[in-house]
Amino acid sequence: MKKQKTTRRAKRDKQAPIYAVVDLETTGTNVNHGDRIIQIGCVLVQDGQIINQFETKVNPREKIPHTIVQLTGIHNQDVRHAPLFEDVAGTIYSLLSGTIFVAHNVNFDFPFLNAELERAGYPQLPIPAIDTVTMSQILLPTAQSFRLRDLTSSLAIEHDHPHSAVSDAEATAQLLIDLLDRLHRLPTLTLGKIVDLQLALPQRTSEVFAQELKRRVDHPLPLADDLYVSHGLVLHKQRPLTVDKPSAAPRYPSTKRGKAKLFGDQLTVRTVQSKMMNSIYNNYTHDEPKNMIVEAGTGSGKTLGYLLPLSYVAHPDKRIVVSTATNLLQQQIAQQAVHQLNGVLPFKMNAVVVKGNDHYLDLAKFAHSLSVIEDSKLVQLLKARILVWLIETTSGDLDELNLTTQQSPYFTEIRHHGVKSLNPASELYNDDFLVRRDKRLKQANIVITNHAYLVAHAQELGDGTRRPYLVVDEAQHLSDSILHRSRRSFSFPRLRTAIHVLAGLVSNGEDRNLADIFADHALASYNVELLGGDLTTLDEALNRFQQALYRQFGQQTTAGGENELIEQELDNQQLAQLLDVSGPVMMDLEQALGSVQLHFSALQHIFNQQADRWLPSDRYLMSQFQSQMAKLTAADATLNKYNETLRQRRDAAAFWLTIRQSSEYSAMQLTGGLLAVNHYLTENVYPYFAQPLFVGATLFSSSRSRYLYQQLDLDRQSTLAKRFASPFDYQQHARLLVATDAPVPNRKNNAEYVRYLSRTIYQLTKQTDCQTMILFNSLVMIEQVYSQLRGTDLFDQRDILAQGITGGREKLLKQFANGKNAILLGAASFWEGVDLPKTALELLIITRLPFDAPDEVMTRAYHDLLKREGRNPFYGAALPKATMRLRQGVGRLIRTADDYGVAAILDSRLHSRRYGATILKSFPKDLPIMELPTDQLVATANNFIKKNHRHPEK
Repeated sequence: MKKQKTTRRAKRDKQAPIYAVVDLETTGTNVNHGDRIIQIGCVLVQDGQIINQFETKVNPREKIPHTIVQLTGIHNQDVRHAPLFEDVAGTIYSLLSGTIFVAHNVNFDFPFLNAELERAGYPQLPIPAIDTVTMSQILLPTAQSFRLRDLTSSLAIEHDHPHSAVSDAEATAQLLIDLLDRLHRLPTLTLGKIVDLQLALPQRTSEVFAQELKRRVDHPLPLADDLYVSHGLVLHKQRPLTVDKPSAAPRYPSTKRGKAKLFGDQLTVRTVQSKMMNSIYNNYTHDEPKNMIVEAGTGSGKTLGYLLPLSYVAHPDKRIVVSTATNLLQQQIAQQAVHQLNGVLPFKMNAVVVKGNDHYLDLAKFAHSLSVIEDSKLVQLLKARILVWLIETTSGDLDELNLTTQQSPYFTEIRHHGVKSLNPASELYNDDFLVRRDKRLKQANIVITNHAYLVAHAQELGDGTRRPYLVVDEAQHLSDSILHRSRRSFSFPRLRTAIHVLAGLVSNGEDRNLADIFADHALASYNVELLGGDLTTLDEALNRFQQALYRQFGQQTTAGGENELIEQELDNQQLAQLLDVSGPVMMDLEQALGSVQLHFSALQHIFNQQADRWLPSDRYLMSQFQSQMAKLTAADATLNKYNETLRQRRDAAAFWLTIRQSSEYSAMQLTGGLLAVNHYLTENVYPYFAQPLFVGATLFSSSRSRYLYQQLDLDRQSTLAKRFASPFDYQQHARLLVATDAPVPNRKNNAEYVRYLSRTIYQLTKQTDCQTMILFNSLVMIEQVYSQLRGTDLFDQRDILAQGITGGREKLLKQFANGKNAILLGAASFWEGVDLPKTALELLIITRLPFDAPDEVMTRAYHDLLKREGRNPFYGAALPKATMRLRQGVGRLIRTADDYGVAAILDSRLHSRRYGATILKSFPKDLPIMELPTDQLVATANNFIKKNHRHPEK
């Protein structure tokens, strides 16, 4: 046996390397604290093939913690008769010797295994080790998650038993094979730039890239046909849009038979969707089309329901502009709905996605950044990821990278500031993503944007006298986009930090700075000197502005406890006087800002005139300075916007100071903006389009409510409204349960209310064993309920995820979507935009009606505005808004025709208050609604779920 192993090892040196892909299951994460291995899985990979595998359970000689049992499925009885680690250590050492060790998070598995080997009397393995997590981050830059189960799912790798060592090792081996294949196909120029970054990756992972680059000397790789090289970067070619303009106008299929013929075997004719299509087509082919509102329930296929009829109406000469609430929905429409549309239409529609400038990569700035080796390991890793992404992306949209680190200073340096900020003489100008997008935009017949961009660029999207058709999808968010866009913050700490960073870039004794760059250029050096003085003057002017604000308004605040956040609403008349640019405070600030901008512009002009003279690091330094300058420019624009708002819409705006004081520092921020749309849409958006179409699943709070019309600036009499019910069978598939005896929350009974919620949630989740989402109105309440649940045995049986405690929204959604009986506690962002079909969500618990907090500054100011206008704040705003939001929340439950589920609302106001009946009437007519005491509610929910519960698909 030993001879065979020796012979095999001798052959290894002449053949491709053998990778030993290892996964360990352990009793804990710290071997030094006594944690032990309970299972080892090892898969050997050579030449892209699995050649051998080894698996064994290990007796840790200690009890396996319950959390590990839950995670791995390995129980104490499973390892009772398993070998001790000492018994298998020799086999493992022999098996792994001469290989390259591979693991998904190698800095855990490799040191842990080596520590166990040393404990068993063996030396540490003298072999290199590499990490598939960071390899994946570089070679799969657009992956949504780098957890093993998520990667294997996206790559269609079979992975039946996550957290089983042998299953994880097999899955990691397949992942490694995929990664090595991608590495072998990576363009040599891109590979060289990655190696030049001197990446600090776990163990010896960076050597994988360096060795592949060496291999290319003898095995050169031709550039793929869909790639090209431009000034040192490998980029993906962009196909030109095809413009289809047949001579004969195609006929719209108005009948069911006509649609069935058009759809063929691509799509199924849905009754509700068909009615929606016809009503839209009829309106927009009428001699006098109207503004139109379409509420289409979940499952009606609303996106194709508006795209198809409007394509016939618009074809071939007009454009369709679709605006939706989020960037994610933009991508879904572009990638899914337009693809479906073109699969059935007798003509071609092409689409372009349009977002704000800062969503895109500035290619020239990124190229400059490559010349600088950053101290930050994370930034260098990001550069490597972007280099690989550039051979895939045709849009340059940074959202494709699914990053959570886009707030880092590096991204402020490489984000785009618009085509106007570019130098047309730049080497990369014609390759720039926004330049390329704008060329495509001229040929596109469907433009997909978001509400914020629509509001800011309506005239540009309006395409002159052609007046495109405008579809506002998720229309209930349009007015919010205007209000959010108008709401700006002037942060004194952020500006002060930017000024100090700029001062360091101007003149710093340790690092290269502007003074060094322009030392031998007299005029430039003089401007650098002036710039340093300008920044000092600006810092002093900013301090005077903050002191003036505090003297006039801050002293009105009631001092709270240490580090308490205080919000002080301001008098608009007094603020307008203080912000008047003719006053001494603002005059000093504006002059100082202007002087900084003037002298930096002079430096930029000199820099651009002598472009060939500078080092890459000099360009990068100027880029850093420009990024920080952008913060000052934005602050200046904010002050100008405040003045404009106070001049034009003072009565419909609110401003407030946020002050946080402690013994160590004081932070102040001035925030303000519009309270109401105030005909903004009819003046600034709608005139550039044909009569707009507004679409959404939950638009109306009641059949008589004027709320939506007011929010959208629409005249009810001249607007056509159509409501199409969801095709789902709510009668059989769902229940809406209302607790009649739930305590109404207030400040006096908060402890009792928290106990009630915790007890009821425990009772509802203890017996159901299904995916459960619990919606709250505040993170504070989540923390209080989570704390009480922590003391129950629920944590031993279920995976409990809590927003703000165990993670943020995106992380929790990914974990929850992959769960089997997880419980998710979420607040505001979970009430909508969450799609969890089939068994991904079967129990929805709503703790409280989603009214806005009445003491929040903007809410209070808006209600005061309504009172001044003679309107009732509760019935005119608070109630319809809460009703729509509650409908959106309950809408998370049934997402497909096969879904089953229960929505339990633990707020007795739905039962005891008159407005409760109004809210309940807004739900689908066939949805069974039951008002019950809590104990009966729990029993009813449990019975319904047990009757209909299906195990998640394998």
